[in-house]
Amino acid sequence: MKKLTFTLLFMTAAAATQAQNTYENQFSRPLGEVLNEIADRFQVKLKYDIDTVGKVLPYADFRIRPYSVEESLTNVLAPFDFKFVKQNDKLYKLKNYEYPRRTEADGEKLITYLKSLYHDQSSFEQRKAVLKKEVRERLHIDPILAQRVNSEPILSKIRKYDGYTIQNFAMETLPGLYVCGSIYIPKSKGQHALIICPNGHFGDGRYRKDQQQRMATLARMGAICVDYDLFGWGESALQVSSISHNTSFAQIIQAMNGISILDYMIKRKDVDTSRIGVNGGSGGGTQTVLLTVLDDRYTAACPTVSLASHFDGGCPCESGMPITLAGGGTCNAELAALFAPKPLCVISDGKDWTASVPTLEYPYLQNVYGFYNAQDKVTNVHLPKEGHDFGPNKRNAVYDFFIKEFHLDKSKLDEEKVTIEPYENLYSFGKKGEKMPENAIRSVNKLEQYFGKAMIRNAAADESVLKKAQEIIATLNLTDEKVANIATTAVYNHRRAVRDWHNTHPYIIIPEKDKVTGKTLNKVEREMMADKSIPASVHQRLLKDLNRVLTPEQVEAVYDAYTVGKVAFTMKGYYAIVPDLTDAEAKILEGYLKQAREEALECKSMKAISQVFEIYKTKCEQYLNNNGRNWKQLFKAYTDKRKAEKPKQK
Repeated sequence: MKKLTFTLLFMTAAAATQAQNTYENQFSRPLGEVLNEIADRFQVKLKYDIDTVGKVLPYADFRIRPYSVEESLTNVLAPFDFKFVKQNDKLYKLKNYEYPRRTEADGEKLITYLKSLYHDQSSFEQRKAVLKKEVRERLHIDPILAQRVNSEPILSKIRKYDGYTIQNFAMETLPGLYVCGSIYIPKSKGQHALIICPNGHFGDGRYRKDQQQRMATLARMGAICVDYDLFGWGESALQVSSISHNTSFAQIIQAMNGISILDYMIKRKDVDTSRIGVNGGSGGGTQTVLLTVLDDRYTAACPTVSLASHFDGGCPCESGMPITLAGGGTCNAELAALFAPKPLCVISDGKDWTASVPTLEYPYLQNVYGFYNAQDKVTNVHLPKEGHDFGPNKRNAVYDFFIKEFHLDKSKLDEEKVTIEPYENLYSFGKKGEKMPENAIRSVNKLEQYFGKAMIRNAAADESVLKKAQEIIATLNLTDEKVANIATTAVYNHRRAVRDWHNTHPYIIIPEKDKVTGKTLNKVEREMMADKSIPASVHQRLLKDLNRVLTPEQVEAVYDAYTVGKVAFTMKGYYAIVPDLTDAEAKILEGYLKQAREEALECKSMKAISQVFEIYKTKCEQYLNNNGRNWKQLFKAYTDKRKAEKPKQK
């Protein structure tokens, strides 16, 4: 009896100790493990855009709700500032928190709040004054505008077509920084309406077919239209690389470009300054709204597939600067409302974030325009069955709006009359930038004096990674530009992912002593361990992307560029040390070295790359020994021979 009592007491004490240890450990489990359990329990697939390595979730099991996968994901992801986006009933995408993107329900709450701030024209005008002032301040636009270059743009020869002409321009804004675009001009004489058309994030930029159709058709009907490159797109990418587009200062530069182009255009004698419009789609629609806030000279605006109360724009060029914090909190819908009572047309569709416009943003805009008795001046063209593009129905809505507001000639509305030019016709600097002025900047680093080192730092670092990727792919001498671009992007994405991983998972987090052997590890060994911890998906993505467009031989050439040709160099050494090396032996040795090369792709330093090769060179030498060779003797004979040859060489 005593023995049983002792046993029970012991078991109870042990259980209490275990519970206490678990409690002291906050019931923690690795985040990745918990997510795998959720996927298995609810029979769903989780697609990762987040890094779960090394992340530990406290009170893990208590966060799972057996009745709801979505509540479970919310509870599990919240401590790490992660979120999920439902793709379908069986697939959820896990993402980092996005400050510009909210839900439609959030937009509805914000609109309700904003409506409580003003009830008539007078109170709205007070709000308008606050927002216009604070948007400028938060965008940091005025100090940049003050540093602009006041020089005339470089203009190309005029190209003549049916009812319109086209002339390219390159305008220097900040010293050495140019914005390029094209001016579509009606052939008819007299003063014309002017429509500034900031570009969006559609493929092929402003050079694409539907952009040319819109510009030229509006010109044929009597409006001068000006489109221009996004910063870091098109010809701008010749100066700062495409990497610089995804930055907060891109938003400042694009706003500056829009203002500067309008400054130049209104000086022309053929421009009617009482009819100045702005129209763009997607990111160009976001710019459209911003330009109306910054510049009172616009008299009509048409943001297309862009406007929402719950999405500020998915690119830093739209939402990188904190302008929606103006006035204690605002959104693009309210910023568009500041245009009241001037004519405003919002074009939306049913398959992107603008699906809410007819029931949420448009009624709000009507309410504000009602303060001015101008509800008829705000319209919404909603295309519920269409998606995010600038297709024919969207273009027709643009045409109808400006025909009405600017009294354009509808009889000239015929897109079939438009000549679609090859892209190079629209370049100011030539296909490869050969006509670029001598003073043009060639690196984003040159913008540091205007935006500060902190703002430029990341873009400069990414630009350096891109240039290295371009150098690697250039060694292949590819003739297909599209293939070269895809391959360059693959290498860039990989090298940046490797860099970012090492920045957030440095070797110093690796213990100095090996837990198994107790051996003290040196810096290179710890770096190698950090290299191996990088998610396999990073390596797999590189292989997948390269193999999609390159031959196996070209992929190997890319690997060789990563590892500075160590496979060929080391094989040359083996042939020298083992003069009678057989083809079969060479194949085995080369196989080991190629394994080393692939394993070294995620290494941070050349020392780590060399260390990986040293490991596989040891395997090579062990193979030779096992195959009847004596590596030590062969190497000694080789070094003796080299020493004997040295006097002769002198």
